[in-house]
Amino acid sequence: MVREKPTWYETPAIQDMMTSLGGKAVRGVMSNYFSANILAGKVGLIGLTEYLEATLDPEDRRALIICDDFTQRYTKKVTDLLETIDMDYQIYAKVIPEVPFYQIEETVKLCEEFKPKVLIAIGGGSVMDATKITMFVYEKPEENLLLTIPIGSIGLRKKIKYLVAIPTTSGTGSEVTSAAVLTDTDRNPPKKIEIMTSEVVPDIAVLDTDFVKDMPPFLTMATGLDALAHSVGSYVTNWGTPYVDAMNITAIKEIIKYLPRAYKHGSDLEARAHMQMAATMAGLGFGNSIPGIDHSLGHSFGKVFGVHHGLSVGLFTPYSVDFQRKVTDRWMDLCPIFGVEIKGKQKEDLFKEFMQSLKDFIHSLDAPTCVKDLKNPVINKEEYVDKLDLVADYAFNDAVSLFSYRTITPEIMRKIFEYAWDGKPIDF
Repeated sequence: MVREKPTWYETPAIQDMMTSLGGKAVRGVMSNYFSANILAGKVGLIGLTEYLEATLDPEDRRALIICDDFTQRYTKKVTDLLETIDMDYQIYAKVIPEVPFYQIEETVKLCEEFKPKVLIAIGGGSVMDATKITMFVYEKPEENLLLTIPIGSIGLRKKIKYLVAIPTTSGTGSEVTSAAVLTDTDRNPPKKIEIMTSEVVPDIAVLDTDFVKDMPPFLTMATGLDALAHSVGSYVTNWGTPYVDAMNITAIKEIIKYLPRAYKHGSDLEARAHMQMAATMAGLGFGNSIPGIDHSLGHSFGKVFGVHHGLSVGLFTPYSVDFQRKVTDRWMDLCPIFGVEIKGKQKEDLFKEFMQSLKDFIHSLDAPTCVKDLKNPVINKEEYVDKLDLVADYAFNDAVSLFSYRTITPEIMRKIFEYAWDGKPIDF
């Protein structure tokens, strides 16, 4: 695997160019929309099996199933159907959260030996991201993974014909996006790295509640907040288009209605199904635009302090919106969704009411909106302050920050983290 430091988005020349453009001019190239074919409901797996049978010659029917030690329990549901079309398969069930680079070397080696034509990811964001990067490196080992820019083609699908994603959480949206997140363990402390190319968008996504109905409450809440951060953050970035806006607005409405039900009543399959679709729609929203800086803040904070990704980005969603409101009024469109009446109010008062409503929703899920209230894990203020420069640097040098409509500096990132300790509103 070819790998060098830094990533393309950490290169000073790229950062300087984006700063001079204000992030705005680049939006003109965002005219293509990418998605998987989505097979939803109880017939989704059957549809997948029929499609593989119809499009793969018998000698090419080999699938590598990638999962983790928890989601391995779902593989039989898939392999039983693969066996009906005489499809050979192997299972790799060792994916660990926030996948380190060395794990990709293991899955690529397995591909070189087994030569699958289909990769099937069964799991949450880490599993789906690991599968995407496995395809990338297996097909293009000579490419520098970290210097691959989002625009252009690199020529995948020469060895792997189909990439299939079956999410077992309702939050990441990775089943329809061109992004994958890995952990660079060569850095101290380790840092999350984003890989972005349209050619790792899965070909097929299967949404079946059988794969998400057993999610425990914490995971339901945290992954749901990830979907909320995707859709809210993306909507207020000023990267909106009619397609993206429709995805994000609908996702937010669905999350507001169904996430509390899924969190409090896990056996509510209607809520589970709606959250599956909401997460996918949020993925289509931010995946065809850009997420908010809650993700650059959350990537850094979550990795340095060992906090779940969804919980991290959910915590920073209010600060992301608050920061961007100096350059956009798009947050006003979200007021009715959160039950905030717009008429007859001054903008400043309206924003305060909207912020409170957004925070109240997050609190209703037993999640925090400031660092000092975090319970899983508890973070000591002295340790937090001691690491502010590090988390600010990691957040600034995150791919998401590069596309912020409002200019960001490491000093600004540090200040946001300072304010997030006790929930202070952004006043700069």
